[in-house]
Amino acid sequence: MKEVLLMENSILIRIKKMKRFNMLPAIAHNKTIATVAAFTVFLMTHPVYAQAQGLKNAGDVLKKLQTELKAIIPIAAAVILLCLAIGYAGRYIEKDTFVRWSVGVIIAGSAAELANMLFKAN
Repeated sequence: MKEVLLMENSILIRIKKMKRFNMLPAIAHNKTIATVAAFTVFLMTHPVYAQAQGLKNAGDVLKKLQTELKAIIPIAAAVILLCLAIGYAGRYIEKDTFVRWSVGVIIAGSAAELANMLFKAN
């Protein structure tokens, strides 16, 4: 390694130049792309290897959690809005803070409810 000394604002700075790799970055990048593409094609043609075996219980738990969250999020948004209104009425928070938080909570609650309505399995 070579050392280069620089004087900047009367402070001595040492910069070490690192050696470059012999392999070109383009070759390594091309090998990575080829490996990922081959693995993707393999999983597309053999989907059984891509599926997790024995995770039926985990899928059921996640579906139950999703169902519960669809009910809890709008209720939580309403409670948070109520707390914000009480805080604003009691002058614990300022108007701009109240407006920012209220808009955020309304958007989050509405997004959850819209997703629930749009993607509901019939």
